[in-house]
Amino acid sequence: MSKSSSQASSPQEESQRMASVRQVYQKAILIPMHHLDQLRRDYEIFEKSVSQTLAKGLLSEYRPKYNSAKAVYRERKQLIDNIDWNTLAVPPTGSSKVSCYI
Repeated sequence: MSKSSSQASSPQEESQRMASVRQVYQKAILIPMHHLDQLRRDYEIFEKSVSQTLAKGLLSEYRPKYNSAKAVYRERKQLIDNIDWNTLAVPPTGSSKVSCYI
């Protein structure tokens, strides 16, 4: 990509690009996923490079949402880590519903 195509040609375009990048980061840090901490750090660096004062407010606004996504990821990871992926699935035993399938 050439330098001229990667940079906005006007302050309004630059502002729109920043708003788009901000929106993507803000949506992404709400998704419980692997490497969420690194994504949040990248978002923090991005916001601070745009505006220190705006960054402080936005980062504090999204911190509880990020913490919630991080907690959900940890819960899901704990459940998935306890699965024995080498075990075959079998129907449950002792249930009255089992007899209707036989």
